[in-house]
Amino acid sequence: MGIVLAITFALLMTLITASSNVILKKGFFKIDPFIAVYLSVIISTALLWMLTFLFVPKSFFTNYKAIIVFVVIGSFAPTLVRTWTYYGIHKLGASRAAPLRAMTPFFATIIAILFLKESPRPGIFLGILLIVFGIVLLSKKEDSDFTHWKPRHLFYPLLAAFLAGFAANLRKYGLNLMPQPIFASTIAASSSLVILTIYIVSKYRRESILFFQHKKEMRLIFAAALLTTLGEIVDLSALLYGKVSLVVPIFAMTPLTIVFFSRIFLKKQEVVTRRLILSSILIIIGICFAIINAI
Repeated sequence: MGIVLAITFALLMTLITASSNVILKKGFFKIDPFIAVYLSVIISTALLWMLTFLFVPKSFFTNYKAIIVFVVIGSFAPTLVRTWTYYGIHKLGASRAAPLRAMTPFFATIIAILFLKESPRPGIFLGILLIVFGIVLLSKKEDSDFTHWKPRHLFYPLLAAFLAGFAANLRKYGLNLMPQPIFASTIAASSSLVILTIYIVSKYRRESILFFQHKKEMRLIFAAALLTTLGEIVDLSALLYGKVSLVVPIFAMTPLTIVFFSRIFLKKQEVVTRRLILSSILIIIGICFAIINAI
């Protein structure tokens, strides 16, 4: 039953993340992605504290060891993970950034084997190899691609993927200490909000004021933030019921979902090419191998 719940939550996470990414791309026309990150973290933190006071038993508030773990996680996830993810979507487009962001399974699995003593069967590495091959194929620019991305922009989603893989393992460790996904998300988001606020006040004061002039983009960012908050809870719920090496590869199904969503909703902003679709399919096949060998 635990494996079924883990897979269900992980699949739901892919749909939520895909929807959020497409909405974000529509909201980045006049807004600096970092300001969008800050707003999304504010909204996430406020909603999570509301859920915490409504549904989380007060006994968890004194689990200081677990709280420290999630404070540390919040210092870079969502702080840096979401920032680099948003910049990747902004520069590369949702459909191209997402498969690169899908390197998370590679990093998460290696870290899980080294530090959490998980022991997936060797076949999982064939899946990871296919994922990497799909990402390499995706990184080659085609003549029909009218977006103005540069090779260095590929590092945004890749760095986000590395930190997300590391965070996935820390979250698994933290949830073993405190099996309460909502409160865990709340602590991480609060930690992130403190760090982002300090940075915003010192570097982005003017841009944060101008942000409120863009009403349409504000609504889109707000909707994406709601989905992101829900996604964080679902993410932790999946990790609560399943191993990192099982759950995180399923999250990598997000790229193919985003490709389809981009084809429908981002026709004017992005070009969905055959190579992009092929690379996403390779990633999905790799995920299937990873899931089979992780169970």
